[in-house]
Amino acid sequence: MKDRTLKSNLYHSLGQEVQPKRLGETINYCTEIMKEQMFYKEEPRTSFFQYLSDVFRFEGIPIFILQAVTLFFVCLMIASVADIPQNIPIFMPLFVVAAMPVLFKSQLYGMSEIEAVTRASGAQIMLTKLVLAGSANLVCITIVLCLEVSLQNDCSKLGQMVLYCLVPYLVCMTGMLRMVRLQRRKSIWTCAVVMLGSCVCWAFISRVIPWLYATSAIGFWLIAFVVFGIFFVKEVLFIVEMRKEGKMYGIIA
Repeated sequence: MKDRTLKSNLYHSLGQEVQPKRLGETINYCTEIMKEQMFYKEEPRTSFFQYLSDVFRFEGIPIFILQAVTLFFVCLMIASVADIPQNIPIFMPLFVVAAMPVLFKSQLYGMSEIEAVTRASGAQIMLTKLVLAGSANLVCITIVLCLEVSLQNDCSKLGQMVLYCLVPYLVCMTGMLRMVRLQRRKSIWTCAVVMLGSCVCWAFISRVIPWLYATSAIGFWLIAFVVFGIFFVKEVLFIVEMRKEGKMYGIIA
């Protein structure tokens, strides 16, 4: 293409002839912008607690509503079932199930890839949701324990009842986090089946192995609490490590 033809095409495209003076001004202006970009000030990172507050505005209400509904159902069942201490573990997995819709939201809606490239990182998002869900769970468990003591009218077995609450809860939370980390999209349904199946398992144990709930078996519950507590803490520490590295927690699906 000849220079005259090129000049004609540019003239018709731009609507006017290119002026060397204006062109030089534009080049200088772009050069100044590029120089400023070389010395930009890094924005301060959002603190974890500030980010937790932001997530609470979007996820806090769904978490607490689901937990409140589950708590109402559990309290209703406990108040109507005999041999209450033995039946406490049956209901603990339900609080984990109530937290699943929020914790599995990115996998359920196919948003894992977007979360992986955000500034907060997928691990920080998971950690904040876990903190909110765990807080709601602890409140619900405390209310259940208060109801148990009130119905039993006896505080002598409070330590045992605390273990009856925490051991099944830690087992289910650890299992759920591993499913989030190791399984792909739609693993929420697998997790729901496992959690509900654990309710049946605890009900079966309370009927078949009643001696497990005797005072003499308190050592077994303490060992189980320590073992699954370690597994749960290790999983949480792994999330914290992924958060520091700005990585995704789990498989992008």
